[in-house]
Amino acid sequence: MKSSFIGNIDIYIKKLEEILGLSFKVFVATAFVVALLGIYIANLLFGNHSLQVLQKLKKQEIILKSQIETLKEQNAKLHKKYLEWTDAK
Repeated sequence: MKSSFIGNIDIYIKKLEEILGLSFKVFVATAFVVALLGIYIANLLFGNHSLQVLQKLKKQEIILKSQIETLKEQNAKLHKKYLEWTDAK
């Protein structure tokens, strides 16, 4: 025998199923899958391996490449000075 609480819930579940056009179990399962998919996409966009981190790393790569070029130029100038200094001895 069902308690009055479960009987009242059954009425609401049946009305909800009529409104949704599908069973309550399918609705709950679909909502669960959609929630998991939303969490996954949010993690892709804002997590540790996200698009923002990738863009930040690309900017950092550009900065480092320009610093490398500057250091190469400085190295070449210093190397030239060193060679001129050793030739002068």
